[in-house]
Amino acid sequence: MHKFEQFLQDFIPSIEKKSTQLNKALWILETTGLNDAADLKAELDTELRLCFNDAKIYQQLLAWDKDPALSNPLLKRQLNVLIRTFKQNQIPPALVEEIAQKEAALSQSYAQFRPVLDGKPLSENDIRDRLKTEERPEVRKKVWEASKEVGALLAPQILALVHLRNKAAKSLGYSDYFQMQLDLQEVDGPWLLNLLEELSQKSDAAYAQVVKGIEERQAKRFGVSPKELGPWAWSDPFGQEDPLDTHELDQLLGGVDIPHVSQAFYSSMGVDVGPILARSDMLERPGKSQHAFCIHLDRKGDVRTLNNVKNSIKWLETVLHELGHAIYELGFEKNLPWLLREPPHMIPTEAMALIAGRQAYRYDALGRLVGTAAAIEPLRCKAEESLRRRQLIFSRWVLVMTAFESELYRDPSQDLNALWWHCVEKYQKIRAPKNRQGKADWAAKYHLGLAPVYYFSYLLGELFASAIQEALTKECGSHELQGHQVGAFLEKKLFGPGNRLCWGDLVAEVTGAPLNPDAWLKEFAHYQ
Repeated sequence: MHKFEQFLQDFIPSIEKKSTQLNKALWILETTGLNDAADLKAELDTELRLCFNDAKIYQQLLAWDKDPALSNPLLKRQLNVLIRTFKQNQIPPALVEEIAQKEAALSQSYAQFRPVLDGKPLSENDIRDRLKTEERPEVRKKVWEASKEVGALLAPQILALVHLRNKAAKSLGYSDYFQMQLDLQEVDGPWLLNLLEELSQKSDAAYAQVVKGIEERQAKRFGVSPKELGPWAWSDPFGQEDPLDTHELDQLLGGVDIPHVSQAFYSSMGVDVGPILARSDMLERPGKSQHAFCIHLDRKGDVRTLNNVKNSIKWLETVLHELGHAIYELGFEKNLPWLLREPPHMIPTEAMALIAGRQAYRYDALGRLVGTAAAIEPLRCKAEESLRRRQLIFSRWVLVMTAFESELYRDPSQDLNALWWHCVEKYQKIRAPKNRQGKADWAAKYHLGLAPVYYFSYLLGELFASAIQEALTKECGSHELQGHQVGAFLEKKLFGPGNRLCWGDLVAEVTGAPLNPDAWLKEFAHYQ
């Protein structure tokens, strides 16, 4: 037995226990927003990070990495995972603790905050509902402004974390935290930027056409000229979703039990998500996080999701999306060691979640989800049309987030709100509203504080999702998520390997080619 194998036998059990405890504390915090949960989460987060803080162990791992006697692929991959985890934690323990405490406090602030408009607190669902249905521009502007109030509360906390994260990254030899995270996630920075630029250029004409159509319809709807439109004219606070026909499409979900139809949908693939839903927290309430997510508490099958379900097409998409993450987590090969029972990166698990979420807009999939009555036939057609708009719109939103976040960590002292609106106007073509100087509109986005250097994974996941659809057509005769053959293909090819392959190798294994935008551009930008 190699000494590294003995190290794993001694080291992993304590890490496994601490990780499970941390995930349970996080679940309690996100579902309650309680102070005690925030304190416990911070304490356990610190303890877990400090397990990877020992410089002597880190040096020993680096030495083992050069040992030709260590050739077993599973051992080599576990060593790779540990080296990257130890590397980012080779910082002073006091700094580790301070970052963990500030992240827990930020999570609590986000979960508890509700803006007040006309004396009534508004949830994120309330804001989206108002932006879908309100016809008066002056009222829409107030609702949109209310959605940004959380930014003033969170901005100082996020900036404190940005400085601490940069301090940690620089102590490890990186220029900033953004660059460090790309390296530790096995993502080549220049490759990523070139890929995003290629996608932006090749889809620019299609996106321009979409924006023109949106502006024409919204200007007519609100009785203003296209030049007077601003972010308030969209159906969500960030302009990241298709604003057309959203209220009308929600009629597809009238009387539909979203968790129930989602469970039936996955059953058609041979996957039972009933136990996942039984453990999940599905309905909104005060104090609970408004950000949907999936979590695997113990890497042994305790997978659950957090949602705030209402009868809307957005929440059908979200539940399908989070359950996509969940079935990925349950599909790892049973003999994988604990350390490799996770995705190699968020890109492949996002691909599964995103391809699942798309089904809320697919004409055929909607027939299985909500029925095929003649009365809803036109709406199913509109949903299919909306999917293409949504993909193009969301791609631009990811470009905003990635460009802004890289600049945020490069120079957090700059005028960040001006930078934010510069990125919005450049990529989304949405006009910046007046009188936002000195505001913190950027800080209203959850991911900037609590899921840093993550957002590009969504767009790369979309590219991978389209490539998976092409692979499904070749292997199973259909790109639809239906049938046990499709479920078996995904489990064997996509889920099963877990983290025994790096994400780039996994993409090539599933699709037969490195990750590229070709399938996505062909499908949504009609670019050949």
